[in-house]
This record gives sequence, C-alpha cells and structure tokens, in this order.
Amino acid sequence: MNNQPDQNQEQEVDLVPVFVWISNGFKNLFNGIGNIFKGIAHFLVLFLIFIKNNIILLVALFIIGAALGMYLSRESKKNFTAQLRVQPNFESSSQLISNVEYYNSLVDQEDYETLGKQLNISTEEAKTFVSFEIEPDYNDTELLKEYDYMARRADTIALENYTFEGFKEAKRDIDYQFYRVSVTSKNRAALEKAASGIVKVEDNPLIKAQRMASVETTDFNIAKREYQLKEIDSLISAYQTAIKDKDSDLSNGTNVFVNGQNGMVNFETLFEEKTNILYLLETEREKKYEFKNTVNIVSYFIKKGTIEKKHFTVTFALVFFGFGLLVALIPIIWRFLNTYQKKD
Repeated sequence: MNNQPDQNQEQEVDLVPVFVWISNGFKNLFNGIGNIFKGIAHFLVLFLIFIKNNIILLVALFIIGAALGMYLSRESKKNFTAQLRVQPNFESSSQLISNVEYYNSLVDQEDYETLGKQLNISTEEAKTFVSFEIEPDYNDTELLKEYDYMARRADTIALENYTFEGFKEAKRDIDYQFYRVSVTSKNRAALEKAASGIVKVEDNPLIKAQRMASVETTDFNIAKREYQLKEIDSLISAYQTAIKDKDSDLSNGTNVFVNGQNGMVNFETLFEEKTNILYLLETEREKKYEFKNTVNIVSYFIKKGTIEKKHFTVTFALVFFGFGLLVALIPIIWRFLNTYQKKD
C-alpha cells in the first residue's frame, strides 16, 4: 500500500518529456511554416528587384508585342472567314482531314498554282487564301446518341467498364460525326467560289464500296417498311370488314375475335405500329438522300474577320514580355554557372 503513491509520482514524472517533445514538435512546425512564407516573400522581393533592374527592356518588348498584336488584329478584320459544318459519310473523315491539311500546307509553301488547280480557281484567286483549318464539332448530346447507339448493339458485359466518359476519351480525330472547317481569304468572291470544293472528297474504292452497300441496304429497308405498311393497312381493312360481319364475335368497340380465333386484336395497337413504321420509313428515306454525297454540308456561312476572338494584342504582349524575362535571365544564369564552376 505504501508503494502506490510512489508509482503514481513516477508516472507523472515520466510524462514530462512527452509534453516537452510535443511542444518542440509544434514549435518546429510553426517555424517551418514561417520559413516557407519568409522564403516566398524573399523570392517575391528578388523578383521585383529583377524586374526593376530590367524594366526598360521588359516594357519595350511588352509595347512591341502589344503593337504587333494590334496590327495583326486589324489585319484579320480585313479577311473573310467561311465556316462549314460538315458530315462525312462512308468513313471519309480521314480523307477530308488530309485534304484540308494539304490545302493549308500549299498556302504555307505559297504554291498557289497547285492550290488553284485543286480548288478549280485561278492562281490569282488562290493567292488570296490565308489558312485552312478543320476540327471535330460536337456536343455531349450528340456523343450521347452515338454512345447509346453503340451500347444497344454491344455485349452488356463488355459495357460494364466502358462508361460514357471512357467513350469520349477513346475517340480519335477521325471518329466524329461532324467537323467544322474554317477557311480564311482576303477575297469574299474567291471564298464563295471555292468553299464547296474544299470539303469535296473523291471516291476511292473503299468509299465507293461502302456507298453502294449503304444505298442497297437503305433501298431494302425502304421496301421492307413499305411492305409492312401495306400489310398493316390490309389488316386494318380486314378487321373493319369483320366488324360489320354478323358472324364475328364482338367483345368491345375496338377489339374483335375473327373466325373463332382466341387472339384478340386491338386497333389502337395497329395504329401505333403504323405510326412507328411511318417514322422508320421517313428515317430510311433521309439516309438515302444523305448518301448521295460523300460529305454533306450541314451549315455554311461567311463572316468578315475571324470567327473566334484571337486576342492578338494581349497574347503577343504577354509573349514578348515572357521573351524579355528570358533574355534578362540569361546573364544571371551565365554568372551563376561561372561562379559554380570556380567553386568546384
């Protein structure tokens, strides 16, 4: 009994180093955080000193960049830009992208004679073209329809780990349904003359084969839907005649038993099926007319100036300012390397 107070006193004494260790840990933590903020503040001061020492060079390059950006912005307003939204058929998107990139390379090489021959315009008209660009044009709604179409025809097990986001990330540039083609020229007349030819794709053996297969399939589907429509019309006509026949067993105003059969026919169901077939028939006919062209132009308009704001003034000012920082850093880095070499 007499040893119990001594043991409690020893335990209290042993806790003192623990509290000291915890206290030192918090001190070191706060000191470390303080040193980080001190380092950040020191870096900002050094950066401001660096800016002050090179203020003339940086301001001069910033003004030059802004002036160049303003000049390019004004020049771009003198141009005309045609924007086309197109839909390639028969897996012709890769060929379309290659064609547009080829036209742009001819402009870069200033080979206007070849460009004129490709677009069926004169060499003088070809010289007015500035750039050709193409990129996928889509929204999530359109991609969701494609994903739904694929999901309905794929194995359920295969789709367990293939989400819509994965579907979007897996798409290549040649896998999209619609594309936006932007063409810039200094001459509106030349642009209007060549616009439709820019997105034209000549049939190769693969495209030709897929076109024939698509047209034949569409014709078959149209004939099938028309046959189904005639059959339903015949059924409706036959049931209407059966209703008037006194030998028919009437159950109500819309359902009939014909010739003693146990199957009940509902006129509402027949009319719904007819409506569905008419919709499918309309869809197949739309496809048939879409397949007439390798590339369909969905929308097309011409605007003076650039379609999208390029922000040339701000962009070039910041680029030249960054270039000035790099130029000003070169002597400092050079002196540091020389000093480091001497120390070694």
